[in-house]
Amino acid sequence: MTALPAPPSRVQQVYDAIVDDICTGKLTPGTPLRQEQLAERFSVSRQPVQQALLLLRNQGMLRDFGRRGLEVAPVDADFVRHLYGLRAVLDGYAARSAAGRLTADQASYGFSLVAAGQRAETDKNYAGMVAADIDFHRFVTEHSGNPLLVESAAVIWRNVQRVMGELLFRGSAPRWVWEDHSAIFAAVVAGDADRAEALARRHAEHGEQLILEALAAEHSGGTGTAAS
Repeated sequence: MTALPAPPSRVQQVYDAIVDDICTGKLTPGTPLRQEQLAERFSVSRQPVQQALLLLRNQGMLRDFGRRGLEVAPVDADFVRHLYGLRAVLDGYAARSAAGRLTADQASYGFSLVAAGQRAETDKNYAGMVAADIDFHRFVTEHSGNPLLVESAAVIWRNVQRVMGELLFRGSAPRWVWEDHSAIFAAVVAGDADRAEALARRHAEHGEQLILEALAAEHSGGTGTAAS
């Protein structure tokens, strides 16, 4: 007998909807969030909204505003450094752990995710670029063989999605992002754990550098590019 997975809770549904709005730019940094308005919008009581907002504040997507309010937190350089420092470790470990574990069908699917990102970059489809990037890295993590890593990386990837979305929609991503993905995955498929880890770490570090440059350019009134 196989138990069916439980449907998402009201808290999870509200949480996901707010995160999606933040990641797609519908809720920009500094936007205040009111429990009453959100409860009315989602047709739920205030309790699941309150719990979702508390979770988002604890994860750094929201911050305290005024006496009892919350607002969308800005993306600043310190946040990016902390986020991508963790990401480099997790991505490197995931790539190392996944190396040599994939079946032929899984390898084929992984390369199709790389191709989807390349098409999105060519078409300047920024939403597609963010989705393809997240899908690729999640795929590698999910095939690391470590369920605790998958669980631990979930919050990291929500924040990465947010950073990428906020900046990509204002600029573009260099083609090397997708070339990196191809090289990382080729090492994973080949079972070269050392190379897979090194490439994944370097990819995250390079992405951090570009995002910090984009933030600096934005604050100085210029333009920049962002990548994962």
